[in-house]
Amino acid sequence: MPDFNMNMQVSVQLPRNWDEVENKIKMAVEIAARHVETDGKRRIAEWPAVDTGATMNSINARPDGIGGLSWKIGPSTEYAPFIEYGTVYMRARPFMTPALESEGPRFVEAMRQIINELDQAPPGAVRLA
Repeated sequence: MPDFNMNMQVSVQLPRNWDEVENKIKMAVEIAARHVETDGKRRIAEWPAVDTGATMNSINARPDGIGGLSWKIGPSTEYAPFIEYGTVYMRARPFMTPALESEGPRFVEAMRQIINELDQAPPGAVRLA
C-alpha cells in the first residue's frame, strides 16, 4: 500500500497590535488557570473524607512551556486520579473536572471580548457575537 501524506498550510494575517492582543490572551489563560486551581481546591476541601489535605495542597497551576499560553493545573499526589475517577472499591469524587468545566464559559467569554476588541482586524476576520 502506498504511503499517504497530507499537508495543510494555514496562514493567518495578524493585526498590527498583536503584541497587545497576545498579552491579553496570556493574561486570560493565566486567570482561567488560577480560577481552576482555586475551584479545584475548594471542591476537594468540601468532601468530608479529606484527611491530611495533601491532595488539596498539591493542586497548582503553573506555566507549561514557553510563551504563557499553556498551563498545567492539577494535583500531584499519586492517589488524586483515584479520587477524581473512582475505583472498583470507591465511587468517583470529581473535583478537577467540574472546576475546569465551570471555568469554560468564563474563558470563552474572555476570548470573545479580546477578539471583539481587535480594532484593526484583518479584512474578512470573523467577529464573535
